Parts: sequence; structure tokens; C-alpha cells
Amino acid sequence: MNILIISQYFWPENFRINQLSTALLKKGNRVTVLTGLPNYPEGKIYESYVKSPQKYNDFNGVEIIRVPLLPRRKNKFFLTLNYFSFCFSASTIGFYKLWKKNFDVIFVFQTSPVLVGIPSSLISFFKKTPQVIWILDLWPESLEALGILKYNWQKIFFRKLVKFIYSRFSYILCQSKSFIKEIESKNIDRKKLIFFPAWADTEILKKSNHYAPEIKIKKGFFNIIFSGNIGEAQDFPSIIKAFKILKKRNIENIRLIIIGEGRMKDWVRKEVAFQNLSEIIEIHGKFPLQRMSSFFKHADALLVSLSDKKLFSMTIPGKIQSYLAAGIPIIGMLNGEAANLLIEAKAGKVCDAGDYQKLADIIESLSSENKSKLLEF
Repeated sequence: MNILIISQYFWPENFRINQLSTALLKKGNRVTVLTGLPNYPEGKIYESYVKSPQKYNDFNGVEIIRVPLLPRRKNKFFLTLNYFSFCFSASTIGFYKLWKKNFDVIFVFQTSPVLVGIPSSLISFFKKTPQVIWILDLWPESLEALGILKYNWQKIFFRKLVKFIYSRFSYILCQSKSFIKEIESKNIDRKKLIFFPAWADTEILKKSNHYAPEIKIKKGFFNIIFSGNIGEAQDFPSIIKAFKILKKRNIENIRLIIIGEGRMKDWVRKEVAFQNLSEIIEIHGKFPLQRMSSFFKHADALLVSLSDKKLFSMTIPGKIQSYLAAGIPIIGMLNGEAANLLIEAKAGKVCDAGDYQKLADIIESLSSENKSKLLEF
């Protein structure tokens, strides 16, 4: 088949659509990706791309067609402009670049925003091509959870827009079973909805023989690693409160190692300094996926957290699959489907979203365990 993938994010940005595109290619399909200029998560166009854009027109044999967009920067105003600029560019410039190409199916990778379904539906309409969407973020629920939609007219508008977009797709793949129920409630045909969970990043499965040199080895320490997006959804205020409690208890043999980027990273860095937690919380940047196993080699436990919102109780963070594959105990501060998954897998210890007191108790308990016993999880 000749497949068109439409995604606002693509290599060198790190998303699962990169792996999916190459997997489809290896199955004998021809794959073309319509995407934007790489700027996630730092919020500015990658310098390597600016210097040599021609190097980013092909990914392991996958053809890449890029359209301009406004970088997301690190505030909600520019993030909104980023979303709408890609939608507009993909619907106009992207449509023009693809006009002479024919496809058997269009596959849409939908994190945020759902607006990616607009250029897809436009191309689908004129090309008479069926389309499939993989939903990893619910709209407008995510906007409501983050306080972006404050007025009823905004909520009504986006609900109607989402229903219109989803109604255009032949199949809708959902990253969690809770998503299926929520989308069905929008009067979308249940027969279209398919449970399609994320998978573990294959690079995580490759065990490293070396420790990441960026992390200082401290004997006797209980090391917890948080990797991924540093944003509002991850509820860092509660994480910091938990470590503040641990410090007051004079528990000094623990260390949280944060690896990633996101809009709240500067806030987290300032708050860690303000609360005098720099000795037990380290903040590092983003690293290539191929290197993550060397960071995980330092870990006695892995941390995953989500805010106490209805939306997030329906969400399974993509990194959970990678955490599970790493075979390291998981500490979860979250609700709903993701929490149940960790409990059923007996993968570690879980507390309710926002319960920083219980999180502190779990960390204290695990830090006192014999490390060989931790492997029983």
C-alpha cells in the first residue's frame, strides 16, 4: 500500500510514529509523512535542522514532506499559535505538495492537537482516500483539564469540532479502553473504535553495559528516575512536596533524577532551588532514546505521575510500557486505567494522584528495602 502519515511531530522529534512509520515500510508499504518543522519539546526549531534541512527529508527510507509552523516556545499563547499554524500550513502548503501524489490510506497520529485531523480530512475528501486516526490525547478534555478552555462557548465549539473531525474517519484507534467509552459518548459509531495501546520503545529493551556518565554514582543511594515530559499534567508540585517531606524526615539516601524537557522545567528548577532540595533532586536535559538504557541502569525505581483530573484517569502514559519493559520497580502517583495496569502487573507501588504524603511514604519504604528484594516486583 501507499500510505500517507500526517503528524505534527516526527523525527528528529521522539514520538512512536517514528517507529510505526519504519515498521510499515518494512512490511513492504510505501510511506510518506506530512509533518512540521522539528521544535518539540524545546520550543524552538532545532539548530541542526536550520543548518541542514535537506538531511531531514528522509527517515530510514520514509519520505518526509515538511511544512512551516510557528515554534511552540514555552507558553500557552505561542503553543496555540503553533497548533493552528501547522493546521493551516498542512491544509494549504501540504495539500499543494501532495496534490500529484495518490495514496491508499491516510494515517493520522493525534497527540495534541486534534486539529491535525483537519488537513487529513481535506486531503481525504479531495483524494477520495480513507483515513484512520490514532488518538493519544483526548480533546477537548485535555484543554479543559489544563484550564485552557474557560468559557462555555469555547467548550461547545471544540466539542462540535472534535465530533466533526472524528466522524470523517473510517477507524479510530484509541490508546486506552477508557478513551473508547469517552469517544463513543460523543455519538461516534462504536464499530469504528479500536483499542490500540502504545508499545515499549525498542531502544529501552537494549540493556546497557555502561552507566550514563552524566549521573554521578553515589553508593548507598536509592535512585528514582523520572523520564519524559515535564509539564502541568505530570503534577510536579506534588512530587516536590513529597521530597520536601522526605527531607524533613532526614532521609538523605534518596535521589530523584529528572530526565526530559517541557514547559514546566524552568519552574521545577527554580522550585527545587527555593525549597533547598538540590541535594536530592537532580534535573537533566533530554537525551537520545538510544541512551536511555544507560540512565535506567542507575535506577532503583522509576516514577510516573499524572494530575488528579478525569482526563488523566483515562490516559495510559506511553512511557509506562517502556518502564514495564525495563524490569525496574515503578512508583506511580496517578489514578484510573494506568494505576490499575501497574497494580495488575504487580510492577511496583501506586498511590492516588496528588497524594504526595503517600508518595513520600512509598519512597521511604522502598528506600529501606534490600535492593535484591526490589527485583521481586
